[in-house]
Amino acid sequence: MKLFIYLGVFSSVVLGALGQILMKEAMKLVGAFPGYSGIVDLFQFFLRAALSLQMFGAVLCYGTSFGIWLIVLSVEDLSWARPLVAFGYVIIIIYGYLAGEHMSAERVLGIALIMFGLFFVARSAAP
Repeated sequence: MKLFIYLGVFSSVVLGALGQILMKEAMKLVGAFPGYSGIVDLFQFFLRAALSLQMFGAVLCYGTSFGIWLIVLSVEDLSWARPLVAFGYVIIIIYGYLAGEHMSAERVLGIALIMFGLFFVARSAAP
């Protein structure tokens, strides 16, 4: 059962991070927010984003992640499971590096410290 829960947490985290990545890719296609110049422009901006294939994939990933997360929460303590979601930071920083985003030493160090803390949270699981 414990392996099933670990796989559930891992799957939910990976799908959540993938949803973020797909959302970012959708917004790259739409372009930067042009500012508020009227309700029609605002509507068109969000409609272009919402109708993209990447955004559809993001919603699918989030929905699946949500369903898996409900299963995890039905059998595990939230105080154990929720911190493990921070593993998604690793996935996002890898994406950021591959996408050419600026990776400062402080950003990488901060995520490394979070991961170090997650090691202790994961070990604290009830038997």
